Amino acid sequence: MRSVRFAREVSSVAVPAIAFAAMGGIITVDPASAQSQVTPPTRGELLPPDRRRTESGATLTIDGGLERAPCALDQEEYSDLRFTLAGADFIGLDAVPGLSLDNAYVSYVGREQSLSVLCDIRARANSILRSRGYLATVEIPEQSLADGVPDFRVVFGRLKAVRVRGDAGPSEAVVAGYLEKLTDGEVFNTEDAERYLLLADDLPGLDVRLSLRPAADGDPGDLVGEIAVSRQRGQVSLSVQNLGSNAIGRFGGLIRGELYDLTGLGDRTSVGVYSTLEFEEQQTVQIGHDFAIGSEGLRLGGQFVYSQTDPDVGLQGFELESETVLAAVKATYPLKRSRRASIFADVGFEYVDQDVTVNDVPLTQDRVRTAFARVEGDWTDAASIRRVDGYTPYEPKVRARLALEARQGLGVFSASPDCRSNPLGCIAGGLAPPSRIEADPTPFVARAEAGVEYRPIPNITFSLQANAQASDAPLPAFEEFAAGNYSIGRGYDPGAVLGDSGIGVQFELRAGSLAPKDVDAVAVQPYVFTDAAWAWNNDPSRIPGNPDRLWSAGGGVRAAWGSRVQADLFVAAPITRPDLAPRLGDVRVLFTLTARLFPWSY
Repeated sequence: MRSVRFAREVSSVAVPAIAFAAMGGIITVDPASAQSQVTPPTRGELLPPDRRRTESGATLTIDGGLERAPCALDQEEYSDLRFTLAGADFIGLDAVPGLSLDNAYVSYVGREQSLSVLCDIRARANSILRSRGYLATVEIPEQSLADGVPDFRVVFGRLKAVRVRGDAGPSEAVVAGYLEKLTDGEVFNTEDAERYLLLADDLPGLDVRLSLRPAADGDPGDLVGEIAVSRQRGQVSLSVQNLGSNAIGRFGGLIRGELYDLTGLGDRTSVGVYSTLEFEEQQTVQIGHDFAIGSEGLRLGGQFVYSQTDPDVGLQGFELESETVLAAVKATYPLKRSRRASIFADVGFEYVDQDVTVNDVPLTQDRVRTAFARVEGDWTDAASIRRVDGYTPYEPKVRARLALEARQGLGVFSASPDCRSNPLGCIAGGLAPPSRIEADPTPFVARAEAGVEYRPIPNITFSLQANAQASDAPLPAFEEFAAGNYSIGRGYDPGAVLGDSGIGVQFELRAGSLAPKDVDAVAVQPYVFTDAAWAWNNDPSRIPGNPDRLWSAGGGVRAAWGSRVQADLFVAAPITRPDLAPRLGDVRVLFTLTARLFPWSY
C-alpha cells in the first residue's frame, strides 16, 4: 500500500525497508508492496499554484464610428402629416446578405402613423445594426409616401486603412498581420474585428486600442482606423506561500521573470525559480518560450522543468531524493476569440523522467511519454461586457469556464516498461522499477475542469469550481489525480489524496470586489469556502479502500494593491482524515503573497 509521498511525512519503518530492498538486501519481498512505498511528485507538486485572481475578461476598446444626424421629422411642424405604413425598403442592406431589418417596422404596418414614425423606425434599425456589431447609420432620403412604403438608406462603415501609432517593437510585422484583417471585409463589423484586435492585444507585452474616424475625401461610410499600441518589455514577480508539507517544507518562494519580443515573433521567454525556505528540500527551475505563427492566432511553445526534492525523512543516515525532468511542446489555436466567448485548442507532447534514490542508490525510475489534446472555453454575459448595472468584464454577473483534455501515454523514447505481467522481472538484477509497479505505462486519461461565477449583485459572488480525472488503468505517479493545498483541498498537504480517477469540488462565497478603483487603491474581499475531493485507485491492492476522500472548510480575506500586490490569508480546517494519514490534520493558517517587482507601475 502506498504510504509515502514526497509531500508527506515519511514512515520510519517504510524507508529502511525500501532502502534495504533497493540495495539488494531483501530479494523475497513482494514487489508490489516493497517498491510502492515511495512515489515521486505529481505534476501539481513541482510548483505551487498561482493563486492571483485577475478576474480578467477579454478587454477591447473601439472609439468613434459613424455620426448620426438628428431626425428632423419628429418636429412639431410635421405632427399633422399622417400616412398608413405598408412596409419599408432599406437601400444598401444588400451589402450584408441575409441581414434583415424587418423588426424595425413590422409592428407599425397597417396602422395610420404620423411622419415621426420614420424616426422611430430609423432608431430601431440603427439599434439592430449596432447589436449585430455593424458600424452603420440609417438615413431618411427625400421621397413620396404615396404607396405607404418609405425608403431608408443604410450606410455601412468600411475600414479603408489602418495606421499604427506607438511602439509595437520588433513584432510590428506580427501586429500588422492581425490588423490587415480588419480591412478585408466590404463592411466593418466590430464582432468580426474583435477576433483580430484581441489576438493583437494577446501578444505578450502589447496593449492595443482602436480609434475610428471618417476618411478624408472618402465616400460616405469610409473610415480610417488608428491603432494606439503601448509596449511593455518584460516583467518580474515574486510569490511566497506556506502551502507545503512538513516533509518538503511549509514555506516556499517563486521568482518569475518574462521577457517579451526578443525575436520579433510576438514571443515570450519566461524563467521561474522555486525553492523552499530550507534550500535543500526542494528546488525547481522552469524555462519556457512561445511565439506566434501566422496571423490567425496560432502559437507554438516549449517548456523545460527541472525539480529536485530532498524531503526530511526524520531518519539519520537515510537520504531520500527525487529528481524530475519535464520537457514539453505545445501548439495553441484560438477557435473563437471575442469579449463574450473564447475557445482555445491545444495539442502537445510531454517527456517526463523521474528518479528516486536512497543514499544515491536508484530506487525507482519513471519514464512517462504522453501526447495530449485539450479544448478550453470561457463565456461572459453580454450585459457585463457593456458594464450594465455596475458589472464589468472583470467581475461579471455570470461567467463560466470549461476545459476537456484527453491524454494518451506512448511507449516511445525509452518509456517505462509494463511490469504488470512480470513484476519480478522489473526488479531483478538490481534494476530500478517504475514507482508504481502495477501501473500501465501507456494509459489513456480523460480530464475536465469547470467553473461558474454568479453575482446576484456586483459585490456578492458565488463561485463553484470543479476538476475531474478518469482512467480505467493504474497510472504512473506523475499522471495521478492529486488533492490538497496545491489544487482542491485547502488545509491538507499537497498530494494528501491521490488516485487514478478523482473529482474535486470547491465552493466560495465572496463579498466585495478584488478590482482596485485605481492604480494606488486597495481592494479587500473576504470569503468563506469549502473544498471536497474523492479519489479512486485502480491498483488491485487499493481497490477495497476506494474512494479516498478529503473535506475542508474555512474562510479568509484577499487583498489587492493596484496591479502591484495580491495577498490571500485564510484559515482552513480539515474535516475528514484521508486513508493514509495517521490522524486528522490540524487547523492551519495559510497565506500567499504575490508582488510584481518590475515594472512596479504602468
